Amino acid sequence: MEALCRHFGLRHVSFFAGATFHNVFGDHAPLVEGATKKMLPEYLERWNRFDLFGSPPAMRQLVSSGVSSLSELQSRGNLPASAEAYVRHFLVSTWRMESATAIRLELPGGHTALVGIFDQRADKLGPPELATMRLLSRQLSAIARRLPPTRPKAALAGLSERQRQVVQLVADGLSNADIAVALSLAEDSVKKYVSRILAATGCQSRMELALLARSI
Repeated sequence: MEALCRHFGLRHVSFFAGATFHNVFGDHAPLVEGATKKMLPEYLERWNRFDLFGSPPAMRQLVSSGVSSLSELQSRGNLPASAEAYVRHFLVSTWRMESATAIRLELPGGHTALVGIFDQRADKLGPPELATMRLLSRQLSAIARRLPPTRPKAALAGLSERQRQVVQLVADGLSNADIAVALSLAEDSVKKYVSRILAATGCQSRMELALLARSI
């Protein structure tokens, strides 16, 4: 983060990490510098579900090239309404951030990190800088994947004992019907448990939930 700020003359940056791509936006203890420190409470309370870089067009860019920027996304067509609202009302109207860029990094255990870069100047990062950041994404990911893995306990910490039992059985590959038999529950009750667990952890599917549980 410090090297990026020095080399590119950046002031407002953040580093979010999570067990899966979608968990990244719920990181409650990110590294933040500059205005992102002040932006964080409102972001976590209201906007993280609508983050520009969680939109399908941005996700495709991040997975394929490691970098996505607001300027590139806008030049290729309309953003989803939720992402457009995030840009207009949160980034621009509230914080005067005309430029936004994300760098995706691969972490140990299949985890993901996003470095967020923001600036009041729309032209802060041009094509040469974005090309350099794409190279950095590949190089830093190669280094980061070899780091000692951390335990993502926070996403599961708030679950009840019964919910944690359900999570473990989902991770073991059991169906709802099998979980119902194992825990002496009605299958409808298991469905409700799974839905509430997905909402609480920020996972988008049973697969993501299983990966999260297995990484601990």
